[in-house]
Parts: sequence; C-alpha cells; structure tokens
Amino acid sequence: MSTQTSNSPSIAIIGAGMSGMLMAIKLIRAGKTNFTLFEKAKKIGGVWRENRYPGVACDVASFSYCYAFEPKSDWTRRFSGGAEIQAYFEHVAKKYNLEKYLKAETLVTDATFTDGEWVVTTDKGDTQRFTLLVDATGPLNNKIYPKIDGIDSFDGKMVHTADWDDNYDYAGKRVGIIGSGSSGVQATWPIAQKASHLTTFIRTPQWIMPTPNPHYSEFQKMLKRQFPFLGWITRKFYDWIGEQFGRAALNDGWRRKGVAKWCESNLNSIKDEALREKLRPDHQAMCKRMIVSENYYDAMQQDNVHVERNDITGIEKNGVRTADGQLHELDMIVLATGFHPNTWGVESIHGPNGVSLDSVWNKGEEKSRNYHSIGVPGLPNFFVLIGPNSPITNLSLIDIADIGVDYVLKCLEKFDNGEISTMAPKASAATAFGESLMTSFDDTIWVTGCSSWYFDGSTVPQTWPWAPSHFRETLKEPRWDDYEIT
Repeated sequence: MSTQTSNSPSIAIIGAGMSGMLMAIKLIRAGKTNFTLFEKAKKIGGVWRENRYPGVACDVASFSYCYAFEPKSDWTRRFSGGAEIQAYFEHVAKKYNLEKYLKAETLVTDATFTDGEWVVTTDKGDTQRFTLLVDATGPLNNKIYPKIDGIDSFDGKMVHTADWDDNYDYAGKRVGIIGSGSSGVQATWPIAQKASHLTTFIRTPQWIMPTPNPHYSEFQKMLKRQFPFLGWITRKFYDWIGEQFGRAALNDGWRRKGVAKWCESNLNSIKDEALREKLRPDHQAMCKRMIVSENYYDAMQQDNVHVERNDITGIEKNGVRTADGQLHELDMIVLATGFHPNTWGVESIHGPNGVSLDSVWNKGEEKSRNYHSIGVPGLPNFFVLIGPNSPITNLSLIDIADIGVDYVLKCLEKFDNGEISTMAPKASAATAFGESLMTSFDDTIWVTGCSSWYFDGSTVPQTWPWAPSHFRETLKEPRWDDYEIT
C-alpha cells in the first residue's frame, strides 16, 4: 500500500457511475485519498441511477457485472434489473465511504491544463487544481431527443427512457414507444402487460437473441453465500461466454454462424408471417448492438400491441402521425431514442496552447485523435475510462473500466514517486494506433453494411477490432516510449 503524503498527486474524477466509483475505490484501496469525485446528479449510480424505465436490466450476467473485489452472492436473476444493480452500487459506495470524496450536484463545466495542472471549474463557480484528470462519464451519457415536427405540441405524457417519471401510471393508457434499440425492446414487455394498447414505432428492426432470465432460488443463493468459490466459478463461466460472443463479431466462423442461427430461430417463433417479416432486420446479427430478451417477441404477438413501420411525419396534440396519413392517438409517448456516443460529459476540456478535446476529436485527423482508448494526444495527465475504441461491443463495461483504472494507477505511481510531472500520448503513437484500427476491421461484423451509432461520424467503428484479451494485454503496462514526458 502506498503512503499518502502532502505531495501526493491530486486527482479529479468526473462522473460517479460504475467507472468513476471504481477509480475512487481502487485509489482508496491503494491508500491514495487525494482525489475528488465530481457528480452532476444527487447521488452515485450513473446509468443505473438514471435509467429506471420498466424492464431496464443489464445484458451482462449478474455475477460478471460487479466489482471482482466486491462480489455479490445473492443476485436474484441471471440478468439483474436496474434497481438491484443500483442498490449494489449504493451498498459498495457506502462501504467505502465515497460520500467523503463526492461533490454531488456539481457539474464540471470546464477543465483547462495550465502551468502543469488541471484547473477544474464547476457550475457553482468554484475552481480547483489537480495533477490528473480522469473522465469517467462513460460513452453514453447525453440523451438524444429526436427532431420530430411538433414534438412539443403533444398534450399527453412524454418521457425519455433515461428520464422516467416514476409517478406516472400508464396502466390502461394508450402508449407509444419510439425506438427499437435495447431500451425500447426491454420496455416493451412490461408496458404491454399494463397498457390498454401499445404501438411500437420501428424504423429499423433489430435482431433479438433469446436469453432466458431465470430467478435464482433461495437454495442457490445460500450455496453461493456458503461457498464463495461457486460465485467465482459462475463469474468465470459467464466471462468465457462473453469472450466467445465477442469473438463471433470479429471473425466469420462457427461462433458467428451460431449467433445468426440462434437469432433467426427466435424470429421464426413469431407465428404470424406478416408480423415476422415486419420485424425482420435488413442486416446481419451483431452488426448493430446485439439485443437480448426472453419475451420481446411474445409481447409483439399480444392483441393489444401494434407494430408500426411507417415513418413518423410529426407529433400532434393527440398522438403521432405516420407517413400513411394515420394519426395514432396516444396518452403517453416513450422516447427510447438512446444517447449521443462519446460526448465526454464535460462542456470544455483544453490542454496547453488552447488545444481542445473537441477540436482533436471532431475536427482533427481521425487516425491520430485517440491513443489506445485511454488517452488523447495534446492533453497531458488526462485519462478516459471506457473511451473511444474500447471494446464496448465484445467485453463487459465493468471489465473495460477495471482494466483502464489499473492502467491509471500504474501511471500514478510514477507521479507519486516523483519520476514524472506530466505525460501525454505522442501524436505519432496515436497515429500508429489509428492506422492499425483502419486496417483491422475488415473481417468484423460491424462493417458488413449496417448503419449504427458505433461509427459516430467516423470511417471505422468506435470499438475494438481485436479480441478482449488483446485489450487486456495492450493496457497491461503503460508504454512509456509512446508518451511525451516531463
């Protein structure tokens, strides 16, 4: 354990979701407490605090979606619901007394690297200086509200899935869901069970992988409490499953063919041929984010559910108008329209000489704007957890964050020992990484012709074109020759 001194590097962590909490806790476990955890909301949790829509759940198995050093033996289901995951993170936060380091309801509006330090400014008008800046806001934090004519004219209830109104009762109401991604799919079954009528507006059908989500019995929970090794084995099993699934996206072969056959078989479970074809995607499975569900197609076959494939032309006082001229009268509209990817969560980040993160990312040379998903050239002492081109499509986000946090801790040791004062990825190292990305996606499923948010305006997907094990190896140790160091 490192000894905390008055000269220990100070660290700003932006975001108190899963990855920001992990950074903070691992610092505490290493005996380094000279950090501040900034959070724009009232409490920790990130995506699990904000996403409370009916049916919200993790698509990573419960025993894999928790911190390895804080296992939970009494998960209730194979894939846990959002409320249970949020409760887990709140429990862990309390155990490590994160409130002591947390600045809640505090939005970081600007971070500027000046005179060898990051000057962090908040919406309260306060400024603090830090040695290191860790962006832990996650790849998806800025909600997308669709640009639909008349969207503000609707007289009923309208909510985004990430801004759910827990007090609104949709039982017996006419509900419309706009969007067919993960949140739209997850919300369909529970809403269909209570609404008098549900209309799902689908522009692009998705492939759905049938994944049963059984409850764990009290006996199973007792066994894992009594024998923690069983929980560890369960985690390793699901990690292995995840690795196989990740490899299916990378190379054509038995894994990819198996996933495609599994999804096709699930689609064929729809008895009505016309409905089946309405829901048939025009791309290969896994080209977009793979969606898992045990009951989506069951919901779509209910008498009170209507699938609408005509384009939306506008929203009116009483509902949604589609291109065929029909007005779908609704009491509630659910915007399952997702998030803007890679928006960083901070309005303004500037390095020396006025270099901004926005200019590097959006206006710079694409192949030289990112270093191993963890850093950005021109921005010293700046680290991104679950950054662009991290393996978000073939590895659990909690594992990606864990790998990134350990990388930051190894860099921090150099600061703590007085060996370095600043480090920033060399432009040449970022370019080398970018060029390797450009030539490594050819066999992957993501470039087979579909349009997805993975591209984010780029010519290559913003994910990792190699196996998850390659990501672990790449970030196992910092490559000091790839950095400009003072």
